[in-house]
This record gives sequence, C-alpha cells and structure tokens, in this order.
Amino acid sequence: MTVAYATTWDVLQDTFERVASDVGEPIILSSLPYMPTGEHRHTSFPLVLGPPGRLVAIAIGLRAALPTTPIIIVGAADAVTLGTNHLIHAARRNIGMTLVLLRSDVLTDAIDRAGWSGTGYQSEMEQTASPLEWATALSASLVARGSITNPSQLAAVVTEAARTAGFSVIGVTSDAGLPLGVLSTNPWPEFLSSYREWAAPLRRDDAKPPTAPSTRRAGAPRRVEVRIAGFGGQGVKLAGTILSEAAGLGEGLWATHYGEYGAATRGGPSKVDVVMGSERITYAGADHPDVLVALSQGAADAHLAAAPSGARLVADADGVDPIPPGVIAVPVSRLAREHTGKPIAAGVTSLGCVAALTDVVSLENLRDAVRKRVPGRSMESNLAAMEAAYEYTRETIGG
Repeated sequence: MTVAYATTWDVLQDTFERVASDVGEPIILSSLPYMPTGEHRHTSFPLVLGPPGRLVAIAIGLRAALPTTPIIIVGAADAVTLGTNHLIHAARRNIGMTLVLLRSDVLTDAIDRAGWSGTGYQSEMEQTASPLEWATALSASLVARGSITNPSQLAAVVTEAARTAGFSVIGVTSDAGLPLGVLSTNPWPEFLSSYREWAAPLRRDDAKPPTAPSTRRAGAPRRVEVRIAGFGGQGVKLAGTILSEAAGLGEGLWATHYGEYGAATRGGPSKVDVVMGSERITYAGADHPDVLVALSQGAADAHLAAAPSGARLVADADGVDPIPPGVIAVPVSRLAREHTGKPIAAGVTSLGCVAALTDVVSLENLRDAVRKRVPGRSMESNLAAMEAAYEYTRETIGG
C-alpha cells in the first residue's frame, strides 16, 4: 500500500513525540517538502528544512554544538544518492544522530516531488542501493527497520535509536515481507564525545563564548516570509543567505533560509525561502510569502498566481512578459548586469527590492551582510546594484 501524505507525517510526528517524552526534545532535519501548515501539529521541537543529501553534514555541526540533544534526520533516496559520502563518513566515525530513511513504498509524489528515486538509465547501470546493509557493514551503532503501518513498532525502534550513542539508521517501509526491528548493533564510543575527552586538556581557561546578536529592535514583526525564485546562475541561494544573516545577525531576529534547486547547476529552477521575525521559527517554509520576487518567466508562472492576497509581488521587467496585474516590474537582471557585468548578481540585486517593500531588514544591515559574503573585488558593484534596485522600487511604489 502507499501511505497518504498526511498519514505518513502524522505517524512520524507521533514517533518524534515519543522520542521527546522518553529521551528528550529532538531536533528534526528533513530534506523532504515541508508539511502544509494544517498538518504541522507539534509545537515542542523544531523542524529544520535543508538541502537534499546534505543533512548529515548539517547534523554533524548540530551534534558538536548540542551533545545531549537527540538529532533525527528524515530523508528519502537523496540521502543515499547525493548524500552517500556524508552517510559513509558519519557512520564510520560513529557520530551521534539517527537517520530515518523513508522507502519508496511510503512516499507519494507530494512528498518525493524532487524525484530522487533515480532515472531509468541509472537504475539499469547501477545496483539497487541497500543503505541498511551499508550501515551494518560500516558498524553503525544501531540499524533497524520500522513499519509505517505499525506506529507503535516504528516509534519503539526510533526511540531506541535516539537513546543509542552513535550513528543509527532506521528504514521505514510498508512492505509486510521485510524483516522489522533491530537488524544489527555495534556498541562503540560516539566520535564527538571521545574527541571532547581527548581535547579537554587543550581547552583554554580564558575561552569566551561568541558575542550574542545585536539587540532586537522594538516593534519587530512576529513572522515575515520572503520568497525569491528564479533559475540556477542568478545567485538566488546567496541572496537567501545574505537576507537571513542580515535579519539574524544585524536585526537580532530569529531567521531561517531554505533553498530548493534542480539538478542543473545553471538554468534549472531555483528558489529560496527566508523566514524572519521576533518569535522562534519552527517552520521554515514561506508558503504565504509577504514578499515574493520572480526573476524568471518560469518562476513567475510557478509562484505569482499562487501568492496570497496582500503579498508584495515583484517581477524582473526583462525576464517576465507580460507583467501580471498588481506586480511591480523592476529590471533586476538589467541592473545586475549594468553594475556588475554578471547575471549571477541578480539575487543580491533583488534584495534591494525586498528592503524597499518591508522594514524588517534595513538597507544598512543588508549592506553589512553583503560585505561579509561577497568577495572583495565584486563587493562594491554588488552593493551598487542592490542599492539601485532599492531606489528603483521605492520610486515605483512612490515611497
């Protein structure tokens, strides 16, 4: 059977609540499309949305910073295609985290919309991936399989994995013919715990914690969502990084950014969601953007019509034709080329539009974030392009 989208997430959320009750409040990382707001039932633990195949690397950083917090990754085939090397190295070092792999039989197109199950010619040339066998061969601390149709059994094995020190992998299936429960165990020291013990004599007594972000200004909104969409090669991902850092480090707000991009490095669809505000963020998707910037015709077709009422909408005047009613036309790509000579600066340029349409992040804090992220030889031209877009947008809206 194929389990429905909501049901799959419902079972997983109940499982994570069991972990929170029995082991401790977990951090959940997922590369799968985020849950619709109505299905996002839990409030006790954060859900971090990250790039396909890269979540193990992110989890290593979290484990280093939070040695006692359960860290659970939810992934599909991306974890054993794009993320194969990350999985191998985390397993052989026994870094403490639990990887929950959803088998194709519990996925729907809504969940696996990125289509990481592999193309036909790959399937013909390559052997079928066997991640649980890999993890066993790499001596992972615990390898098990749970059934999505038996929530109690699934919750039990995931909870046991979260309680186990080291790297654990849990396969999730609806196939009644596959063996369930714990498949292998290898109790050996968790890597970062061992490293801390080794490094303890090297620690300086006068070490100081990092400086906290700037004081949050009064009147900051609770939550603001921004989506910037275009195609690979326009610097969309960098724009998300700069905007979230300007909000978090400059304005002192909670901030996240979450990007999606196609397999093609250049030319494929690309978008980034940035969420920022005065309250802790448990859901990083900009499903209801307050500001939406479309840098290409494909992005406009995919996102503008679905934007909520009241959203501030921007389209690249040279990349979108015709400009839909109610959408602000700004020549973002042209300004990027005029000031930098490079189309990849379109993403940074578009941040001027965002600053002009919302007072959440100041232009000065965006400038500071650009200075930290853009290489020296390109920094001034990128700043000029962003400021030009800011002025153009302000003039257009009569501000």
